[in-house]
Amino acid sequence: MSILLPIETQFVNSFTYDGGTLQQLHTLQTAEGNLKKKQFDKSLAQAPLVRAALLHFASKDGQRQLAESGLSWNKSEFVEKALRFTDRSQANLLVRIANRNDAHPELITKYKREQTRLATAGQKAPRSVQHFDKWSRALLDEANESGAPLEDVVEGAEVEATAEPTNSTNMAQFRFKHPIHGNVVVNIDEHGAVTTTNSDEAISESLAAFMHMLSTPMEVAA
Repeated sequence: MSILLPIETQFVNSFTYDGGTLQQLHTLQTAEGNLKKKQFDKSLAQAPLVRAALLHFASKDGQRQLAESGLSWNKSEFVEKALRFTDRSQANLLVRIANRNDAHPELITKYKREQTRLATAGQKAPRSVQHFDKWSRALLDEANESGAPLEDVVEGAEVEATAEPTNSTNMAQFRFKHPIHGNVVVNIDEHGAVTTTNSDEAISESLAAFMHMLSTPMEVAA
């Protein structure tokens, strides 16, 4: 944390936004919580506070408070000295998390459930805002590319993650993004055993759509 001049300390202590001060954020940052789960929850709680503080700092009222304090901080200085982050990327990450949680609150619930399952099974469970950012971004990208509802994509990810491990070698896999059924996955192992979590209807309709695509004449570039 930066060592502040008296004039800077006065500004930080008097900075008000949304009817509150930065004290709540600072309290969260210094609260005990070295365990991965507690640290993750602390970061989640900080996300909306960081976003609100940054939005207010950029507003006319926030800039007025800054000017009245006799300071001329830019965003990076505000992030480091007032929000107590070493660089803007940390604050920007929490802003993304806050925005994503507002738009898709179901994602954080699914993520926590999956991390708990992994930890209970004795497997690696990252559980961090950095990992959640990548995990949720990948699901959102997949939903946008496939056109499938986000809840179907999330459910498909959970199904794949919770599939029972097997000692057999997987020899073939059929994977198709159906516009209605979402992710359809069928595995065939070395013994010819077929495993899937999808319904017969989803599989048959996906195969039909796939065969139709294959039967469509393809243009050959000159």
